[in-house]
Amino acid sequence: MLSIVVGGFYGDEGKGKVVGYLASTDNPEFVVRAGGGPQAGHTVTEGKKVTQIPSGFINPDSKLLIARGTVINPEVVLREIENYAVSNRIGIDYGCTIIQEEHKEREQDLVNRVGSVGTGTGPARVDRILRKAIIAKEVESLKPYLVDVASEVSQASSANKNILVEGVQGYGLSLLNYKFYPFVTSQDTTASQFAADIGIGPKAIDEIIVVFKSYVSRVGKGPMKSHWSEEERQKKGIEERGTVSGRLRRLGDFDKNMAKEAIIANTATAAAITCVDRLFKDNSGVKDFNKLTLQVQDFINEINSTLKKESPYFKGITLISTGPDLKDTIDLRRSI
Repeated sequence: MLSIVVGGFYGDEGKGKVVGYLASTDNPEFVVRAGGGPQAGHTVTEGKKVTQIPSGFINPDSKLLIARGTVINPEVVLREIENYAVSNRIGIDYGCTIIQEEHKEREQDLVNRVGSVGTGTGPARVDRILRKAIIAKEVESLKPYLVDVASEVSQASSANKNILVEGVQGYGLSLLNYKFYPFVTSQDTTASQFAADIGIGPKAIDEIIVVFKSYVSRVGKGPMKSHWSEEERQKKGIEERGTVSGRLRRLGDFDKNMAKEAIIANTATAAAITCVDRLFKDNSGVKDFNKLTLQVQDFINEINSTLKKESPYFKGITLISTGPDLKDTIDLRRSI
């Protein structure tokens, strides 16, 4: 079983929580980080945030892999390996692109122009394309962890191992999305790209889960269909900051049209919705769909009905997050 988790909006949807939950409940033998770089932060639970290693570190029995499509800052990845004590079960692909100090300096133009985070990820990808990047096999400090991720994933897939792939950012940040260009990231951010990042073809994929937040959030510049005023935001009592940048996120209403596009672009088989407890205050920690308030049930049922019309592959919303803790999750997979 190979599952890929992707974002449906502009990142910030809560993929880290979803991956952490799936890693803890489904016991995948492998959790693979695909794409992005240290600019793509994931919060698994309160106080547990990562930017380079997979959010599946939460399961001590899962082997962790960082795929070739991921850009690596050696200092950051080694710190996370140490902080979460995963040195005995993590592998970094030989071919990961390496961020150098000059890449951070070169990214300042993008910080000012399109709101990039400034970690150097984009310029490092540019050097990869120009065939002049340093790759992981050339970095001495990474050598204890180097593996061929594509080979490991391929062998595990052929052996029907349980593999969970953690994509980064979201559909609206895809480099190939002309609607949002140039306010996009430095790669495609859909399931097909993440499959390529880890070295597999599309027929190896069994499940694609798109994660949506119950409202839309975005860090940095760029278009956003709905944008709450400061008065609306205060009335709802929601304030968010980027996991990596610390910048205030812009917030707005759930975007059904964008959600439809994300379902189609990813050929999604299922969806997860997060942060319903933030938007609907009386639903924190609820673990049974029928115990959610009617307002939330109607909200989710309406989204579900809308999205099911978009793709023959889409089974429906299967996971609902009602709080920051992994156990604050309604799991509907067995009822669909």
